[in-house]
Amino acid sequence: MASRKTKKKNAKSPHKRTSIEPANDATPAHSGDMTEDESIHEKEDVHMADADESDENIPDVVEQDLEDSKESAEKSTTDEAKDTAKTKHQPMPFMDTFYQLSSDESPRLRAIAARDLISHCFFSNEEGQINTTDAAYALTRLMNGLCTGRAASRQGFASCLSSFLRVAYEKSKYGSARSGDALMKILEQDAYCKQLIEAGENNSEPATVLRQKLLTSTQFLHTEKEAKKNGGKMKGMEERDHAFGRLFGILAVVRSGIFSLKDFPFLTIDGYTNDLIQLYNYKKWLREPAANAIIELVSSLDSGALSRITNDTIAPRLFLSTDDKIDVQDRELWIRGLNPEQIALALHLQRSQKNLGYACPLDKAILTAETVPLLAQALTSTSCVVYPRCHIVWNSIWLYLTEESEGYRRIRKVEESHGDYAGVIEQLINQVVIESLIGKNETTGSPSHERRSLALQIVSALGGASSLRIVLPPELISTLFSPVVVECVFLKVMSASGGIGMKRATTAEGDSEGKYVEHRLKSLATTTLADMVACCCDDDSISRRMAIVNALVSADPRFDTRTKTQTVSSLLMFNVSGKELTDDQERLQKALWERYLSFLEEAIISADSLHKATLYVELMCKLAKRDLLSAPANDARRVIRFFMTAAFFDCSEISVPTSKHTQSAKKKKTKKSSGNTSENEHVPQELKSAIRIKELLRSYKLESIPQSSRAIMSARFYSLLSDFVSAINAPSRGGSKPNSFYGKSSKPEAVYRALSEICGVSSVLEICGAQRFTTCSEGNSSEDDPPVELSRKHMLNVKKIADEALVKECAGSAEVEHLRAQSVFATGCASLMISLYLQVYSCGDIDNLEEEDDSEDNEAVHEFISDLSEIVENFFRVLENQASSDDDNDENPLAALVALLVNILSSSIGGEDPRLNNASMASASKLTREAVKMAWSGVISLISSLSVNGSIHARRNFVDEDVMNTVIESVCGASEGNDVEGGQESTSESGDDEDDSQVFAQATNMDLDLDEHELESAKRRVDHEGESGLDEDVELDPSKLENMLLEDSDAEIDVLEHHAGADKALAQLIKMKQETRKASQAERERIDFCNRLRCASLLDALFSASVLKSGWLPQEAVLGSFIPMLRSYKMIAKNIEKSLLSPLAMKSINEKKSLLDRLASLIQEKLSKFRCSDNSVADKNSMLKAAVDISDEMKHSLSLAHCSCCSVALIAVVRSIPDVENETEVAKMYANCLQDWSSRKSSKIHTCVFDDLIQRIPSLATVVLVQPLITAAKDAHTGFLRCESLRLLSLLFRGDKNSREETLSMKAQTVLNNSCNSFAITLKDSLCDSALEKSRNKEEILNAVKHFVVYAKSHAAAMKKSSIDDLQKALLTAADSTNSAGIRSTCSRMADELTEVAQHADKDSDTKPSKTSSKKKKKSKK
Repeated sequence: MASRKTKKKNAKSPHKRTSIEPANDATPAHSGDMTEDESIHEKEDVHMADADESDENIPDVVEQDLEDSKESAEKSTTDEAKDTAKTKHQPMPFMDTFYQLSSDESPRLRAIAARDLISHCFFSNEEGQINTTDAAYALTRLMNGLCTGRAASRQGFASCLSSFLRVAYEKSKYGSARSGDALMKILEQDAYCKQLIEAGENNSEPATVLRQKLLTSTQFLHTEKEAKKNGGKMKGMEERDHAFGRLFGILAVVRSGIFSLKDFPFLTIDGYTNDLIQLYNYKKWLREPAANAIIELVSSLDSGALSRITNDTIAPRLFLSTDDKIDVQDRELWIRGLNPEQIALALHLQRSQKNLGYACPLDKAILTAETVPLLAQALTSTSCVVYPRCHIVWNSIWLYLTEESEGYRRIRKVEESHGDYAGVIEQLINQVVIESLIGKNETTGSPSHERRSLALQIVSALGGASSLRIVLPPELISTLFSPVVVECVFLKVMSASGGIGMKRATTAEGDSEGKYVEHRLKSLATTTLADMVACCCDDDSISRRMAIVNALVSADPRFDTRTKTQTVSSLLMFNVSGKELTDDQERLQKALWERYLSFLEEAIISADSLHKATLYVELMCKLAKRDLLSAPANDARRVIRFFMTAAFFDCSEISVPTSKHTQSAKKKKTKKSSGNTSENEHVPQELKSAIRIKELLRSYKLESIPQSSRAIMSARFYSLLSDFVSAINAPSRGGSKPNSFYGKSSKPEAVYRALSEICGVSSVLEICGAQRFTTCSEGNSSEDDPPVELSRKHMLNVKKIADEALVKECAGSAEVEHLRAQSVFATGCASLMISLYLQVYSCGDIDNLEEEDDSEDNEAVHEFISDLSEIVENFFRVLENQASSDDDNDENPLAALVALLVNILSSSIGGEDPRLNNASMASASKLTREAVKMAWSGVISLISSLSVNGSIHARRNFVDEDVMNTVIESVCGASEGNDVEGGQESTSESGDDEDDSQVFAQATNMDLDLDEHELESAKRRVDHEGESGLDEDVELDPSKLENMLLEDSDAEIDVLEHHAGADKALAQLIKMKQETRKASQAERERIDFCNRLRCASLLDALFSASVLKSGWLPQEAVLGSFIPMLRSYKMIAKNIEKSLLSPLAMKSINEKKSLLDRLASLIQEKLSKFRCSDNSVADKNSMLKAAVDISDEMKHSLSLAHCSCCSVALIAVVRSIPDVENETEVAKMYANCLQDWSSRKSSKIHTCVFDDLIQRIPSLATVVLVQPLITAAKDAHTGFLRCESLRLLSLLFRGDKNSREETLSMKAQTVLNNSCNSFAITLKDSLCDSALEKSRNKEEILNAVKHFVVYAKSHAAAMKKSSIDDLQKALLTAADSTNSAGIRSTCSRMADELTEVAQHADKDSDTKPSKTSSKKKKKSKK
């Protein structure tokens, strides 16, 4: 990886390059190729990671022109001073630099050491002369250091050697006719080199002498004479170090750039090439580094030298054993025998100069679509090179097949002399990746981690996730991401959680944590997906994105879920949906989603199994739900239309209607226009899905979509349509763009238009030839006017009424609010009608034999449609005064509508279907419930508008007893006999248990006619449950029962014997029947609670704050709702307590708790806000009766929550009573409650009753509670209740004079003034009470005293000095008797404050003496 970092650095610093001039114009091309190769030769990451980094850190003086040695020396000194100032580093001593070159702490330190060494050798002299002695010594040390394996010696010395040679040749350019003279002067100072120079003519070139010195310094292959001379052969480790030293030394020479000099001797280049070939043939583990070095060497040559060195040296020594030419048959054998290093070098040579005249066998391309199978074995063998390094052959392949284009690498254009590169990539994927790496066969076996890792790296490179950023055309992406590749490379790696090769994670102590470690390739696979997504997002190619998405989704529709990534979602821009997008992003997202939907439509039609079709349907739903986050949601509408068309209609015979517009458009088309565009250009929006389905069925040669797939799509159609309605009704979100689906229309109108649009699609389909699927019962109907047609007429009739109401609203100038209310009511009912009519559609014949149940559902739907049509007509006749309001025989339309809505919510149409396998009905019920809410809201808005207009008769006729009874009973259950039924039910159940348990005991021990006993038990159950309990069928396995009854197979047939096994089998049969009955009973109970919970939405809307505030709801309706709701709350709470003891009853525990919370919310948050404005005596009497009933219910409350609901309900009724403070019945009622609370140990009344009254109605609480609380503070049967009484009294006496007078009535203030002295006496007695000596009780009493003192300060005139003095003495006594410093301090402070109160009380009593005090004075004088 270090070489990649080096490449990025070089790219960022283009001005830092060598000043050596190339030999000709071809050299820069090779330099560019060398840069590409450097980024992919991973062997350099291990051994020469820091070579280029130290070169870059050489001071600028090395790369400057050296025209004047003095000037260069000055510049060097200046630059060194600047660099020293920056790094705060002093130049190293010359000998210390060698030690720092091998430092493994940081590459920066090695670069500084190299800089100081070169500066000392070449720029230390002020005259610019080279220090040849030290330079020769440094050159020898650098070459010897290449053979050292200590720390980072090899990297540091090789890097410094490369810079050393480059600077030496730079010095030779000035004042010399031959390049390398400065290096020759340095070499002459070396004894060995001096002998070579003096020995012969071949050693006159400095490059030749340098090579000989390098070979001598890194000698590792000694002859026998040399071995004897040196004292023996080298050890294996020394031989390895010298071999690597030679490799690094040659690479240092190559990277110095001296090969590009014009007068550089070719024989020396040839010698270096032979040296590398010798290293290549030395050991197998040295092949790849040597091949990498050869590639780097040839990359630095010009075209002439490259062709010559290839034909004369590389081809004969590396690729051929003889000089004879190879025929076709031998060539195939030769290609099959190539190793990966040879393939890499050959591809590099053929890529670099394709027009060069290479000799055989490099004259023809070795990598073609035909030769890939021959090379597959060699390429597969590179899997031994594990991640993060990849063999150099793969990077050579990618560079050979691709070319640079706009920041990406794309497949090369096909030339005349070369093959199809796309075909080569396809063969590589099929032959190498699929068959060899991840395939499982006899030769390769199961894919190992190494082979899987190589396959993943190949996919990563071709998918654009590598540094090369390869971009494949869309047609190749499906091959690259084939299902086999995606499953093996991504899914099995990223979703692995154990199994073969996986070990449990253990702690440091060796204990197992119980978790499996992740797959070792998971991080690589995750990074690959992330980089591939980033590359696609940068490219912005729609075709490429969709090709990857289609491939991944085709392999597994749950790709993101299984891999736990956002790959597909990011490619489809799901992660930005709902956000503010630019115009370009919106266009891109729209195009992606349209193509994705087309792909999913085709996948659903062509799916070979129900599982796959279901997964693709779910993906379409996921996209549609995301599109519903913002208007206009065109893609969601397209999905809804497709589901509807595919689920309910046979589109094989559909045809597009022709018109003048389409005919004229066809005449004007040119011959060049495509067929698909011309065919679908003028297709109506409603028919596009049908035409698409028809084309897909023809292309896959299918007759129709399977019924099971249609059933899934019908369920998702209803679900999506319900979500669409919910999105329209949702409150508008913030943002710059409006969230309106249908302009400025109201929400009820928008929902009506949406449903009408969907209903209109079905009409268009039938007109254009689409046939609606029918069931057998519908097809065999002999009626003249089928129910479907009647329902259609009723639906169209209600739609007509709604359209007329909308027209009146738009045209009406007066009574706008009333007309708007009528349109809201009409559109709400029309929406409900359409939602019911859509459930008439069928998916065709059902395979699971449920036609009878479905026919019953269809009959119920038709009845609901007929009743709704009649109710809407009656409503509008009443509104238009066409029906007499005085006729008592006329049915109340509101009562009929409420009954219909309750029946819908309680049936399988709008509630819950007991058949769990009917997904369509369950999804359709959600849509129906939304429509029911809209219709009910429309009714309420209509009645509210009538109330505003003064239509009092409408209030009397509409909201009557039948309406309220229906609504209340739908939520609270039957109004009579709830307790009795509950008791009977429990008794019956327990009785059955006893009967059956007796049967079990007796059947195993004695002869008993079990049939007669079971009949008697069944008769007893009929008395409690009715005949339905005997009609239930129990499904048994005949084979199991037969085996149990025939245990003794050896018994004689002629002899009848009684067997004990038969009794046990029959007993088990009875037990199975009992368990089945209980399970069905528990399920019926759960469904009943679900239906009641859904009907609670009607009460929520009826008792909303706006309705209660408008005042049109009669007080009898509200007052009569409290008792049923409270009793229902109590029954449900009891049922929950019983359910905790029964596993079957626990099945409905959540529904029971939800209904309980719903009732509490209705009472505490809605009905508590009711206010009555009437003051009639009749109303007052009814309110008092309701208050008494609620108080009686409160005295028998079940829990604190139930008591709290009763308290709130009682306050709501009492608040509405006129002049309630003077009502003795109310005062008596609360006094009785308080007495019951304080005196009875088993009292069901809780303190919250009085807390709620004090908080909500403080004046009434003061009038009715002060005296009873004072009595309770003295006489309560426990100390806790006495303290609670004091706390409640402190709440009544809390506050100063001004604040209390603003909230309390005059009567309440008078009561407080008259009771303050009694309260003081009560506090004194409590302080002296020995039963209240606990610190907790003392704190509560002192808290009450604190509030009383505050009240006494502002009302001193009402206080008596004697009561103040007694309380003060009690406080001082309590302070003296306690051991708590806090209590003592509080008592003292309160006593001091009471002194001031007593003084004011004296003054007031002197100025205004009472009559009783004057009489006492007269008696005292006598």
